[in-house]
Amino acid sequence: MLRLGLFSFAVTICIFVPTDASAQWFGGFGNMGYHASTVAEGEGNAISAVTRSKGQYQLDASQARINNAQANAMVMQNRKQLAKDYFETQNINKQNRFGDYADKKKQHDKDALFQYGSEGRPTRLTSSELDPVTGQITWPIGLEAPAFSQFTTPIDQAFVKRAETKSRFSYQTYQEVNKNCDGMEKELRVQMKEMGTNNYATARGFVKRLKREVRYAAS
Repeated sequence: MLRLGLFSFAVTICIFVPTDASAQWFGGFGNMGYHASTVAEGEGNAISAVTRSKGQYQLDASQARINNAQANAMVMQNRKQLAKDYFETQNINKQNRFGDYADKKKQHDKDALFQYGSEGRPTRLTSSELDPVTGQITWPIGLEAPAFSQFTTPIDQAFVKRAETKSRFSYQTYQEVNKNCDGMEKELRVQMKEMGTNNYATARGFVKRLKREVRYAAS
């Protein structure tokens, strides 16, 4: 009985008065998280964490700059495309309204060249100047002067004969009429001062149209 009582007392003491070792053990069991075993290790872990944070910040900042650059590039590209679309639309509208500028200019230059060439091109004699039935020529007053009779007389004969025979000029007659027209033009330059400006201009224009009529007569 005495032994049994001593054993019970010892167990009671062990339960209610924990030792340092048991306290440490229970405390260790309660704190399962890892912690640095030394001060140096703790400082190293802190430095590593700061370094990782700094590196991540720099990486994020670099990615942000890349994203901004890409966004700016897309904005510029969109502006260029908008400008291109605008001018293309303007050109299309102009072409629809006025036609292609290059084609218009080319046609305008062609028309101007034709008009310029036509301005100095003599026309044929009118029916009042050359009777198509009789072949009689009505000469301007300036060419009726005696100085031109040597040229006008053979021309009158040639046209009257052509009207009577209803045939064209022979090559020889064509050459002779042209030669007499050239002679009138030379004589006109000699008589220009005496004839006056108006008579000279009228006579000169008549001879040019006569030379054109001769070409038709020889065809």
